[in-house]
Amino acid sequence: MRPLRTFTIDRWNWSERAGKWVYVTLKNGKRKYSYQLEPPQEFIDLTMKMKSINEKLMNSQDQNTKETLFKELQKLAKQMQRMGR
Repeated sequence: MRPLRTFTIDRWNWSERAGKWVYVTLKNGKRKYSYQLEPPQEFIDLTMKMKSINEKLMNSQDQNTKETLFKELQKLAKQMQRMGR
């Protein structure tokens, strides 16, 4: 049997098992779980930022600009990945 994953408190997390987004809060020492099917606004905002930066990256000719944009994309990707853990 696979161990249950511990969700990060006060942050949206994706649950593969439930197939939903989960937000966990801690009240009086107990975890309270809120679920939703639609992605949270934070995830949508990150997706839109990534799309915008990716378009700039594809249209840029300057190598320094490309490196800066790529680093920004990496930071945003890490933020999104943390939501999936």
